[in-house]
Amino acid sequence: MIVRSTAAARPVLGLVSALVLTPFSALADPVDTATARAALFRDDRVEVVRYNTSGLSDQEIEVLTLVAQSQKYYAAVAFAPADGIMAEPTVMSANYHSIEAAREAALSGCNGRRSGGAACVIALEVRPQGWEERDLQLSADATTAFNDDYRRARGTRAFAVSVSTGQWGIGRGDTAQDDAVSACRGDTDVSDCAVVIAD
Repeated sequence: MIVRSTAAARPVLGLVSALVLTPFSALADPVDTATARAALFRDDRVEVVRYNTSGLSDQEIEVLTLVAQSQKYYAAVAFAPADGIMAEPTVMSANYHSIEAAREAALSGCNGRRSGGAACVIALEVRPQGWEERDLQLSADATTAFNDDYRRARGTRAFAVSVSTGQWGIGRGDTAQDDAVSACRGDTDVSDCAVVIAD
């Protein structure tokens, strides 16, 4: 059986109405279930980190923080300082495998939509509660799949992720690693899927 999920990105317009989903960085060598379990955070608790960004009112920060608290980690909000937070370039990227990937996706999306002025900046981030840098990090959805599907499976299995897109996949059986990478890619042209957990 193969399980697959993707992340995606959308602009935040008006009163912060949408979110973006995407990437993470793969390990050099896959780890086993016990090592992964010890490294991963709970999938249902987040913390919001606000940046000291000029140009945002207290009310805008409060609204953004409320929206962010309901998002899946790893997430980031980027905006164009010249346009403000409630403008077309504002982007939230969510459900990535690392905060760095979420930041990159948010900034890239925001700068791609910006028509001029200063480059986009990060307004806030959503991380797992108690976050600290770890060798293995997965998105909230991928962490749920690891706990609910991967850990409970028996036999040979593998878990693959994409740094650039936040996609992931699970493979089982003799071709587990190939199947996990294939599930991670899905019907897309994603080329950076790599196995990060294998048993």
